[in-house]
Amino acid sequence: VDLLMGTKLYGKPEVALRELLQNSIDACQLRSSLSEVWKDNYIPRICVSLETVDNTDYLVVDDNGIGMNQHIIDSYYTNIGQSYYTSTEFHDLMSEAPKTFKPISRFGIGILACFMVCDNLEVETKKVLGPYQTDEAIKISIEGYDSLFVITTGSRREPGTRTVLKLREVHPWLRMTKSQFVTCVKKLVPLPPFDIEIHYSDIQEVCSPNSFEELDLTLENNYSWDKEENIKIVQFDLNDEKRGFRGKAEIAYIVNHRGQILKSLDICQKDVVVDGETFTLSSSISYATNCIHKSTTSLEVDEEGGIDSHESFRKVCESSSYFSVHGIDVPCSLFSNYTNYGQKAVLEFPFPIRFRLDVGSINDLNLNSARTQIIYDEIWMSFERQFTEIVLRKIKKSVTPSTWSNMKIIFSSNTKNKAFIEIINNL
Repeated sequence: VDLLMGTKLYGKPEVALRELLQNSIDACQLRSSLSEVWKDNYIPRICVSLETVDNTDYLVVDDNGIGMNQHIIDSYYTNIGQSYYTSTEFHDLMSEAPKTFKPISRFGIGILACFMVCDNLEVETKKVLGPYQTDEAIKISIEGYDSLFVITTGSRREPGTRTVLKLREVHPWLRMTKSQFVTCVKKLVPLPPFDIEIHYSDIQEVCSPNSFEELDLTLENNYSWDKEENIKIVQFDLNDEKRGFRGKAEIAYIVNHRGQILKSLDICQKDVVVDGETFTLSSSISYATNCIHKSTTSLEVDEEGGIDSHESFRKVCESSSYFSVHGIDVPCSLFSNYTNYGQKAVLEFPFPIRFRLDVGSINDLNLNSARTQIIYDEIWMSFERQFTEIVLRKIKKSVTPSTWSNMKIIFSSNTKNKAFIEIINNL
């Protein structure tokens, strides 16, 4: 259990809330699928709340999903590494439903994440057995990940599950303002399949599927996309129902004063004379992998009054991404940086791009058990090719034919990626 437990696996303790939300979403999706078979009028509901009682904070996630009974608790919930959603029992049940879905929770270890933020966990649950049929309500109390599950008769009337975490004195949501807590939940689930209510003190907000369109592309503390002369930005959507893509993006490319795309540009070059010696000051921009490089030559004066020329580089419009699978945030970049150290599943473009993308069940990427990195496999390689194609098609539609013709030449010459060159030349 210690090997699977805490930050050794998950890295950040706030993912405890993500794991609870995943469980609730899957439970509601399952009940929704079965309700179609039963001809039951069902509306999914999930509520997340942060409550303070007697100076103690509680995190509560309440849903009206399928719920649990003694069999599910014995076989899966208390059995680390056994997920109900990968069991034969689940697949047999889904074979009877006309509406299927791909569950988010697959590893059977999500409950361990809760004990990164709490020592006491209580669950009240009631399982749906059939149309207008439910099992007995059950209450589960756990005093720690290495303690007993105490199971007693519950008092819950409606089907579903309510999980209450008695948070430690120091926890990830401590001292968060109301708006910060709402933002935290929306970041974890940028594209929920249905409305999720968020309660904190006297504030009530809803995270809905439509909220996704309102989210911007700006990563925190990223100023590399500030307006620059001679760099043009083009925006477009990434929506493609056939591939299960939903999102938006923007790219940046180098232009001259007439707006024509260039491979590189010497912005200025000037000779200056200091103490009888001539120095050349210059500034230029050019493409690099996933960014634009800006090179500047300047003068520096040392302690003895000597003058040296100094060349500096900085990245302009560095590529960045917000990425989610099945509406749940995957907290790593799709471009090589410190957040995804060791991850082979990364993108490389001969121009800067930043985007927000959700991938649905059609392109169901494989993630590690903590959902913090993408597995590099055939599914990833297929996704990478499809994503590259949709990006290039959307760019082509967003610029003039002459600009696109020049883009093909410039971008193809700036990369060694054979798949990229093949795709752009076939458009």
